[in-house]
Amino acid sequence: MSKLLSIIIPVYNVELYLDECLESVFNQVTDDVEVIIINDGSKDRSNEIIEKYKCKYQFKYINQANQGISFTRNVGLKQSSADYISFLDSDDILAEGVINKIITELTISKIDLYKFKYKKFIDGERDHEPCLSFGHDLLVSKNKIIEDNDFYCWQYVFKRELFNGIEFDCGRCFEDQLVIPLVIYQAATCKLIDYIIVYYRVRKLSITNLVTLSYIDDALFGLHRYAEKYSEDKPYFSKILAEQYISFLSKCARADHLDHLNVTKTIDKANKLITINMMINSKNIKAIIFRVLNKMVFYRLRIVTRKDYC
Repeated sequence: MSKLLSIIIPVYNVELYLDECLESVFNQVTDDVEVIIINDGSKDRSNEIIEKYKCKYQFKYINQANQGISFTRNVGLKQSSADYISFLDSDDILAEGVINKIITELTISKIDLYKFKYKKFIDGERDHEPCLSFGHDLLVSKNKIIEDNDFYCWQYVFKRELFNGIEFDCGRCFEDQLVIPLVIYQAATCKLIDYIIVYYRVRKLSITNLVTLSYIDDALFGLHRYAEKYSEDKPYFSKILAEQYISFLSKCARADHLDHLNVTKTIDKANKLITINMMINSKNIKAIIFRVLNKMVFYRLRIVTRKDYC
């Protein structure tokens, strides 16, 4: 029987959270859904926990040597056979009742791309608010989809063909920001869904709370990628570039204490790449200020972030 939806779950050293994640999926999974779990060389009890679920549920399981999150998601994409794709991080929780909501949407509206809401919670402090929908689901343009700069892959349900020719970049951080805008760009039809899809666990030692010099190199890589696409669709890619330039300069300020000379040289490269006109076309006032007054903004951001590293 062909499946309508694939849920791709990469796993790496999450024994403390994996049961809660998988229970949230299998408690509501239907015959229309295939679950793909990829254990990316975990060194804890993650494999043992997954094996326990194999006795009770049908799903695809790949147990591989450690390759990183991007490689693992790409494996899931290649293994998928469903018409639509979704992702779930193995320390997060799939919202109750959302699979039924997704299947209903896919069956009735058959849109290329759906964007859902999510709710953050601090590890150990999750509340259990019900996932209420107020009926405000909206058909929108892809330019509207990108306005809030949310590119977590697990916030979306994608038609599988949107990933044709597109993969997550192996070995790079913040991989969602480097890829998901390209996937959204392929969509002819988009819909905002007024329903929580994921409870997103915030962990103190997560990648978003750390900083290294490689982060700014990866951010510069993203600026290059979208600058090359800019002439193809200026309204769309100027918006992407605006938000990513803001994020880039903020990362530079946080990494400055590690190697000031390297950071300032990287900013100079970005400023040669990202013109003021690109920022003006985005109509993003904050991005325009960041680009025009980048030296002053960078100095101020250094002061603000310095307390985190002293």
